[in-house]
Amino acid sequence: MRMRKLWTLIGMILLISCLTGCAWQEQLSAEESFNRALSGLSGIDNFSFQGEAAIRSEENGPFQQSMAFEGHLQHHKDLTLSSKGKAAKLLQEKGPADSIYKADGLKVTLKRKQGRWSTLSSQGADEMWMTRLNPLELLEYLGNSEKTVTQELGAARGTKVLRIELSTEAAAEMAYGSLDEQMKVLAERIERKGDPLYSDNPKVRKQLKTVWERDYKEMRNRLQKADALSVSHLTINKKNHLPAKLTMERKLSFIDSHGKTRTETLLSEVTFTGY
Repeated sequence: MRMRKLWTLIGMILLISCLTGCAWQEQLSAEESFNRALSGLSGIDNFSFQGEAAIRSEENGPFQQSMAFEGHLQHHKDLTLSSKGKAAKLLQEKGPADSIYKADGLKVTLKRKQGRWSTLSSQGADEMWMTRLNPLELLEYLGNSEKTVTQELGAARGTKVLRIELSTEAAAEMAYGSLDEQMKVLAERIERKGDPLYSDNPKVRKQLKTVWERDYKEMRNRLQKADALSVSHLTINKKNHLPAKLTMERKLSFIDSHGKTRTETLLSEVTFTGY
């Protein structure tokens, strides 16, 4: 009889603890839930994720680039990204699926140093694009930027979905930072012996640098007048309070050299596993 009462008491304590914890979790604001998910993720040493990304150059035009990829984090600071081909799911759901680009077999290794993710090997254009899809870096940027975080209705059972929209300035800085870094990497490759962009002929290197400077200046001028939008949706597992899925839509509208307004949209989706 005493044992039965003891187990009954233990059960009540556990139930009260669960209800209290769940109630506390529901009392968190959307931004507090977002910050807690990021904090929890930063404390995990090893996990994996699978993702897809696709780019279209017009509002409703066909996708011109797409990529499926996976990542593995080890020892908290070592990250490996590998491509797996076209982003079939995104192309199917967000079509039209007129992709003319395929990247498979690419691999990039990164290491977190002094608060930043740095590559440990030289990169071509494809590898640079995949590096910019690093969801850990994207989440860190969202966490440190001016934004509006709200909770979406209709989330699946056991999950919470947050909508994160960056301010216009933060969205523009995200687009500029990504493109600016890629352009600077190209400049380094022109001067790096052994790189496909390097030439032993000084005149050829000078010509390439001149083309780079022209394109870099043009990019900066366009971005100064561009409109940027960045909206993400983060699905959080209520049980462990960690991110389960991150989707992002980044849109950039600018005036081209012919005075025509052009829009480039990047869609990405990442699912986290292996916690």
